[in-house]
Amino acid sequence: MKKIVCKNCGGQFDENLNKCPFCGTMNKKAAYRDFRFKISDIIENVLGLKEEVYDSVHKLVFHALLRGTILVLIVSGLGFFLGYHSNVNYYNDKEYDEKTLENILWEDENLEKLEKAYANNDLETIDKLYRENSRVISNWEHFSSYSLKKVFSDIMDDDYFSSYNFTKMLYFVLYPDYFANTNKMSSEEYAEYLKDRDDVLTLLKEKGYSEEELKDIYDSCKDDYGYVSARDVEEYMKEEDNG
Repeated sequence: MKKIVCKNCGGQFDENLNKCPFCGTMNKKAAYRDFRFKISDIIENVLGLKEEVYDSVHKLVFHALLRGTILVLIVSGLGFFLGYHSNVNYYNDKEYDEKTLENILWEDENLEKLEKAYANNDLETIDKLYRENSRVISNWEHFSSYSLKKVFSDIMDDDYFSSYNFTKMLYFVLYPDYFANTNKMSSEEYAEYLKDRDDVLTLLKEKGYSEEELKDIYDSCKDDYGYVSARDVEEYMKEEDNG
């Protein structure tokens, strides 16, 4: 199956898909082809009834109704198609196409280096590549795993047990999707995250915090949107120390 490149996110996918599976941007050619096939099926199904009703309905009336029905379907379908299409016209300008091509060329040039760095757990190289082209890296298949590895590395390398660091641990243990989408990780990557999570829990237990206490702290500090700030955690810790 021929692959095409999404003009929105730069992802590659089969040309027969109506939408990009990564960002949902319409593939105009496939969508229009699918629309024509559906209209053809409708016409064939309607025409297939002709022989059954021909004896009871006048030929001229039947054809008039048939043409009217088909016209309504076509106008409605084209209206929907053009209305949806208007929402993605933004991505069809020359500047956007040129930027997408640059991203594709950059990925071709750096993908091998990126994969090698990931295999060697070389986060420094991945960080450098991310700063060069965050858009491509954000759509990389190992981006979620890399993001959590990066957070884990920052947590474990920080000797100072600050409220900011503690807040990062809180999310890392309880809500890792704050940093990355764990649903996009392979089973091996998720197992590695669970191992890192156990290491963080061990460190927290040494500081006197169990997993149950972490949940209590989160519930006490979260706002209406479920967000916890380092300042809120710091105030909570001070109150606990004074209490």
